[in-house]
Amino acid sequence: MGRWVKAASLSEFADFPSYRASLAVDVEGYDIVIFKLPDGWGALDDTCSHEYSELSSGEVWNGRVYCEKHGSSFDCITGEVSGLPATEGVSAFPVEQRGENVYIQLPDYS
Repeated sequence: MGRWVKAASLSEFADFPSYRASLAVDVEGYDIVIFKLPDGWGALDDTCSHEYSELSSGEVWNGRVYCEKHGSSFDCITGEVSGLPATEGVSAFPVEQRGENVYIQLPDYS
């Protein structure tokens, strides 16, 4: 089912421009990028599936993050690839705001 872990606070998103409304976090060894979107939140593995660049360095437009290295794009909520040259999506994590904090659901310990 997974476990919810605090990943960030809202204040960390306060001064971000809309095209870079993302925050890279390390949550228990997972490199995750959290997106503050106009209608909610998204969280993905922070590594592009094409050439392993950090998605947190890319720009965010219309619910998609664009990798700065080659322009691959991914849906900020589902992780599905939406633009070449990437052909595989990236892992998505459930994310929710609770008061002044943002939580990510991680897999259960194995």
